[in-house]
Amino acid sequence: MSEHVERLASQILRATLSQFEAQRQAAITTLDLYLHNSVGVGDHPDILNQVVEATKSLAEAEEAISSLQRNFLSSDEGPVPDVE
Repeated sequence: MSEHVERLASQILRATLSQFEAQRQAAITTLDLYLHNSVGVGDHPDILNQVVEATKSLAEAEEAISSLQRNFLSSDEGPVPDVE
């Protein structure tokens, strides 16, 4: 693979990881608000479904990050980007 193509692939992978890390952080923030801040609960009458959806989003993001790291980022390819 040419250097340009490798650089582009690396940028795409890092952008994808960043997108899933942002999803992960948003889900954690949402869950923290709902579980530890009574003001957040009062604003959402359907709190259980909101917590379920945030949990699903967190799980999806964490699985996607792990999958990309397992399959495309090995120790032979250099350091794994910090996504946590």
